[in-house]
Amino acid sequence: MPDWSGRHVLVTGGLGFIGSNIAHRLVEAGAEVTILDALLPHLGGKRANVADIAEQVRIVEGDVRDESLVTDLVADSDVIYHCAAQNDRSHAGREPQMDVDINAKGTVNILDAAATADSSPRVVYTSSLAVYGRPESNPVDESTPARPMDLYGANKRASEHYCRIYNEQEGVPTTVCRLANGYGPRAPIEKGYGVQGTFVAKALRGETIEVFEPGDMIRDIVYIEDILDALEALGTHDAVLGEEFVLGSGDPIELLDLAETVVDVAGTGSVELVPWPAEWTKIDRGDVYCDPSKLESTIDWQPRTDLETGLRETIEFYRASRETYL
Repeated sequence: MPDWSGRHVLVTGGLGFIGSNIAHRLVEAGAEVTILDALLPHLGGKRANVADIAEQVRIVEGDVRDESLVTDLVADSDVIYHCAAQNDRSHAGREPQMDVDINAKGTVNILDAAATADSSPRVVYTSSLAVYGRPESNPVDESTPARPMDLYGANKRASEHYCRIYNEQEGVPTTVCRLANGYGPRAPIEKGYGVQGTFVAKALRGETIEVFEPGDMIRDIVYIEDILDALEALGTHDAVLGEEFVLGSGDPIELLDLAETVVDVAGTGSVELVPWPAEWTKIDRGDVYCDPSKLESTIDWQPRTDLETGLRETIEFYRASRETYL
């Protein structure tokens, strides 16, 4: 574990799932953490996510679209974890301009501020496997063509290009990390955070998990602690600068199997196969899972949490915090 003592870290979207968890990890490691979050109502950020470290971090309620605010915060940072995003794919289709402003322009604001700072901080950008769209083959890795099929994926891919350009032309030390389906404590499961969050929420409510027929769609599910191990290393290793990585378990699972495992671990809920809804056809990505070999070899990282262990810890967290998250 690297020593973060005295290092100033800015976490954008720091009241959300990934951001709040990396804030916890960095506080534990001794970093001085500033959280920037707009608390947009449809995205699931919560002050409750950092309630236990609130006295140890600085929380700024603000937006990555605010250039002046971003410039001031970036100037005081050594490392930036840029996790702020409009991460609702269906919302991106309904309000495309907002998606562009947050997911693309917001990233440019961060990078431009880093380029003009007296000492450019390094930027770790959390992207998504959504940049691949509907891949022609699996597993995907860094060499797989990125062909987004919706506005969310397109704007995340644009931000990856911005990171590369600012690295090559402005000397901003950047790293891109494309996340698979993360799960674990502090995700906004009441809002349906991915299939994994939706399944956990329904099981804990004793409801029926509806899986689209025939239930054999494949996803890559990775536990938050494994994500944090990788992200922390990406904020410290020089070998990752200017690079792109996929981050997932590398262990594909069919959604029907996932739903049944969630119900088994929770001891509540049920599973039912249902017809595929027509409105999802346009944004169905088909099967997608990744090969994280490049990440494993570059930072000596491997996922260490098996699915049942991760789900057990996740379900215990939400049961203990039911009023806040359900």
